Amino acid sequence: MIFLYLSIPTNTSHAKGISSLEKTVSNGQVTLKLNEPGDTYKFIKNGQLVYKGPSNTFKSDISNIGDKYKIGIYQKNKLKKVITLNVMNDKQEKKIQLASVKNNEDSYAEKLMDDKIKNSHINVEATADNVKLSWNHLPDEDGIFEIYRDYKKIGETTNLSFIDGNVTSGKRYNYSINVSVKPSKEQQKEFLKRINKIKSVTTLSSKAKEELMDIEGSLSTIVDIPKNEEGYLNSKKSVLNELIADKKSEISTLAKLPKDNMYNFSYRTFIPFKSVADPKPEFKKTFLKGDNRGFSATSNKFRTESSVNAQFTGPTNINMFKTVSPSLRCKDAACTKVLAKKTASSSGIKLYIDSKQKSFLQWTVVHSVGIPFGSYYPKIDYSYNVGMTKGMAYISGKHDKAPNHEFYISTPKSSTSTTIYKYAVKSKNDFQELWFLKAKKSWKVELF
Repeated sequence: MIFLYLSIPTNTSHAKGISSLEKTVSNGQVTLKLNEPGDTYKFIKNGQLVYKGPSNTFKSDISNIGDKYKIGIYQKNKLKKVITLNVMNDKQEKKIQLASVKNNEDSYAEKLMDDKIKNSHINVEATADNVKLSWNHLPDEDGIFEIYRDYKKIGETTNLSFIDGNVTSGKRYNYSINVSVKPSKEQQKEFLKRINKIKSVTTLSSKAKEELMDIEGSLSTIVDIPKNEEGYLNSKKSVLNELIADKKSEISTLAKLPKDNMYNFSYRTFIPFKSVADPKPEFKKTFLKGDNRGFSATSNKFRTESSVNAQFTGPTNINMFKTVSPSLRCKDAACTKVLAKKTASSSGIKLYIDSKQKSFLQWTVVHSVGIPFGSYYPKIDYSYNVGMTKGMAYISGKHDKAPNHEFYISTPKSSTSTTIYKYAVKSKNDFQELWFLKAKKSWKVELF
């Protein structure tokens, strides 16, 4: 008998080790000490050279929300290695109370997950050969953290760190730490009562029903793999700076974005299928028309869109455009016979400005939009908060697990959009979850 195994590495710590770098953060200051041999060191902070000389140690105050460093190690005037890392400010108060749609049914486990995700971050140390990720402790049912790169699972670990040794110099990767826990026994019983009332999902297996109850969270960051080149070391490249510096196109991929605006944050919800079963169980078998597409930064097919334009100067400003597409209720799955067509109100999409300064912008968007065929239909809820400087940003949010969610950032001078976050339903059954006592997904993304 022959057994075939498909395995996912638990932690690629056997990969080539990252240069020994000691980082100490205390009371808004950081000390960086390199143990890598060299006779000259360059420390570049947020694109500016702050030290060049023989000392392998550098101390500095930390900016408002954090800093990005590039460090060059030289031997006999030759650049040996480039190391990049992020430094978060430990004095940053928990001043972001993410606005959310009122839900008195949120469980303790869900509130704990949301709080942990919002107030945690990923430390990143990268070289041309590998990336080391480390993070705060997060709640997880089995204590095994799942690691994703570009939305594909690459490993898992029980540690609070992970090394990816399979990287390509000069490439950009989106890393996520995914976790999940179960709700309380009482909430599980209540959930099963509700799910058993929905005929279209009562046939689900016990395992599938358990998965529906999961309280999920993800902590993510976007990492540029450095090059051991002088040009890379001296460049001001970062996710946000790159968008501003890209002059291939003077018009945005999003036509509504005016030329004088610096950043556009576009969040959309959409149904990826041609249609889904009408989630109202009392109705006879009818369907809701979908958007029938995959993830796309430029698609004009969606359920809702909240588009926030933010700029630091000229003038300092944050404003929002919101759009709700018509909903169609159909007799058949192909939607050849339309029974009703209505458009929900956009009044449930709201912008709250928390900080509007030339050096720091912060805002919250809250979204609660219902299916427009009766007040008894459930609403699609999400909320997110952005805090950003000119070179860094943290974005955290929470949303229902249906329909699909996609979030992009672009600028008038950028020829492309950068994906901040995306979430895909697992099947058409997920749309029935809007009727249940269902936990939302909490998430956070850091841009450097």
